[in-house]
Amino acid sequence: MAPSDHMLESPHMGPLLAVCLLAALEATEPLTVSAQRERGAIEVSFELTSDLPESFVAALPTGAQVRVVYAVRVRGARKLWWDRRLWRGEVTSAVTFDPVIGRYLCELVLDSAIVASQEVDTPEEAQEWLKAPPAVRLILPEVKNLEKLRVRVRVVFASHTKWLILPEVDGTDWIQVPVGTKP
Repeated sequence: MAPSDHMLESPHMGPLLAVCLLAALEATEPLTVSAQRERGAIEVSFELTSDLPESFVAALPTGAQVRVVYAVRVRGARKLWWDRRLWRGEVTSAVTFDPVIGRYLCELVLDSAIVASQEVDTPEEAQEWLKAPPAVRLILPEVKNLEKLRVRVRVVFASHTKWLILPEVDGTDWIQVPVGTKP
């Protein structure tokens, strides 16, 4: 019997292997979100840790606009009723290749307003802009209890309907994080 066969038959290897696999699965969240309170606003940053769909990567050098939409929700906790919706919107990270100058134009759009833009040289930098755009500031209405705010974010690659009436979204699940304070 080879030494590796003996290790696999050990009664302690099964649970150890299961714990390692579970830890690896939990560590691979497709989206990481950070939210910090700053002077009446919330600064939200997010990063897509999984790969972009192959169709997005293939479309980058064609000149077509490639967009990744981050749906963002801010909610405040209430004791006796459903959580209060304080802000709802979309952050769109878009990249367009300009074949004349050979550069990628990257834009970050918050509810139809461009909040950041940059030109990059390589498709890898353009993919990084799509996966980890700059942080955005969300201005909130007057809220009495700012301690119990939560931010929910999901990535939407595409949306369509099934059977002409049922909406379906290709993207990630919602990620929810509490809003922290900036040091």
